[in-house]
Amino acid sequence: MRARMPLLPTLRSVLFVPGSRPELVPKATAAGADALVLDLEDSVPAEGKDLARTHIAAVLAESAARFTFVRCNHPCRGALEKDLSVLAPHPAQAVMLPKVESPKDLEAIDAQLSLFEKDAALGQYTISILVVIETSVGLRALYDILRSTPRVRGAGLATAEEGDFMLDIGGQWTPSGEALTYARGKFVCDARAAQAMWILDGAFMNLRDQSALAAEARIARTHGFSGKVAVHPRQVATINEMFSPTPAEIERASRLLEAFRKAEAHGSGALAFRGMMVDYANVRWAERILQQTPVPQREK
Repeated sequence: MRARMPLLPTLRSVLFVPGSRPELVPKATAAGADALVLDLEDSVPAEGKDLARTHIAAVLAESAARFTFVRCNHPCRGALEKDLSVLAPHPAQAVMLPKVESPKDLEAIDAQLSLFEKDAALGQYTISILVVIETSVGLRALYDILRSTPRVRGAGLATAEEGDFMLDIGGQWTPSGEALTYARGKFVCDARAAQAMWILDGAFMNLRDQSALAAEARIARTHGFSGKVAVHPRQVATINEMFSPTPAEIERASRLLEAFRKAEAHGSGALAFRGMMVDYANVRWAERILQQTPVPQREK
């Protein structure tokens, strides 16, 4: 049985900011992403990680009104305690854990976050983890990873062009995503089966082509992803749009629910709606559509 979750935001977009570049945080915040990801991993060189931790700790201390992730280094790097020392004593933060391949990868971080929560007077499992799958081994184990601890509430698939996952499977990235069709499908099915709240597609590395970004986001949404990673503020608006219900979807969902409730009141559990037979499965679809637009987060 899953632990009771704290109130968590819907994530259409998460925007990366190198932990070594705190001057970028205001611009990143203004871009309108549903969450920022302050990075301690690949975007920060080894010699700069201690200073980056200092910068991130300062940002998190002032971010109680804005949900923020910290991407820490994999526990095998031996810096987990240092990475988690940046956390602030409030619930508006989570940890993104890269390169996860098995439930064992979560044991140490789960234990350390439990100690942090106790010391910070936060409820158990307040601090969520979003795992990132970057290998075929990790993809194979995704369901077990997501069910290994109640604090794992989402996952991201590293679908970037020439990224770790593409390298691992020996595939060739194309705009239409053929090499990732199976991976995206399995990823979403396992994540849905595990009742993951956040199901994120990976980064799109071309910063100039907004139409291609929109096309890739559309592919991801079609597969069932709930959001996508952004690596530059200019990508956020496109991603938010692609993972938000369209006015037509909202109108259809609202009318469908209205018609179904009227039919239900007359003892019917199915009806013809705009030429289509609908029942409770369609009602659940409509309810999901109407729940997908997140409430904007307020700044302090």
